[in-house]
Amino acid sequence: MRMPVNAYLLLLPLAGACSASTARPTAVPEEPAGCCCSYGDCREQFTQEACAREGEFQGWTYTWHAGECTSQDVYPAPDHPLSSR
Repeated sequence: MRMPVNAYLLLLPLAGACSASTARPTAVPEEPAGCCCSYGDCREQFTQEACAREGEFQGWTYTWHAGECTSQDVYPAPDHPLSSR
């Protein structure tokens, strides 16, 4: 069964409206990177979540702060961070 040409013309705006209203994923902001100290060393460019996983993997505590590692960052990570940053 063939549809009349007029029926196709009526469907075009409907198809366009559906595609225009499709939700587009928004960019998810990344967590800030920082200095992660665990049992073995202090490393930069870790998110706090990744640092926690690394500390858990090593079976030890961890410390993390946003920004670059400094001379005050020590490992193995103490049970209680030396300073709250």
